[in-house]
Amino acid sequence: RGPVIVDLTQHQELIVSQQAEYLEAFTGFETANRYNILTADGRHLLYAFEESGAISRQLLGTHRPLSIHVVEDGSHNVLTAQRGFFWFKSHMHVRDGSDRPLGSLRRRLTFLGRRFSLEGPDGRLIAEVRGRMLRPNTFMVHEPGGEEVARVTKQWGGIMREAFTDADTFRVQFHKESLDQQFRMLTLAAAFAIDLDFFESKGRR
Repeated sequence: RGPVIVDLTQHQELIVSQQAEYLEAFTGFETANRYNILTADGRHLLYAFEESGAISRQLLGTHRPLSIHVVEDGSHNVLTAQRGFFWFKSHMHVRDGSDRPLGSLRRRLTFLGRRFSLEGPDGRLIAEVRGRMLRPNTFMVHEPGGEEVARVTKQWGGIMREAFTDADTFRVQFHKESLDQQFRMLTLAAAFAIDLDFFESKGRR
C-alpha cells in the first residue's frame, strides 16, 4: 500500500500545536519536539515529530541538525523537513511522502524583521515569509509580486504554557484557494522553521 497523502488544498486553515513537555521545562533537558496538526474546527489531521540526537539537542540547542517527519495515521509519511547544523542562517529542505523534493526554506538575515525565502526544488523563489519587528508573532507569506497569500501566526498559549514551556501553537492560514499542494506543504514546513528559529528557546529562560 502506497502512502496516503492528505490533500491540504481542502483546508484553508491549519492549527499546529506543539505538545508541552513540562519535564523539559523544569529540568532543562531538551526533548524532541512533537506537534499535532489540526483542522480549523479542531479535528486531528496529522502528527509531526522531531528526529535528532539527544546529545546535539543539549549541546547545540536551536542550531542542531534535525528532521521533522509529518505522518498520517501514525505511519504514512506525508512530509519530511530536514535541517543541517548552522551558525546564523538555517536552511530547511522539504520532501514529500514519496521522498521527492518540494523545495526549501532559507533564512535571510535582516535588521528590520525575520525573513525566510521559500524556494522551489530548483532554487527558484516561490515566496517570502516576513515577520515584522512590531508584530513578532505574525509571519506573512508574500508571492514575488508582493501579494500576501498566506500567514503563520503564533497563538497565545496561556500563562503556564508561555512562561514555563517552549511549546507553541501556530495558526496557518491560506488566503487563496488556488494555492497548490506543494505551496501549502512548504508553508506548513515554515511553521516548524519559525518555531525552531524564533520561539524554541523561550521555555529555557
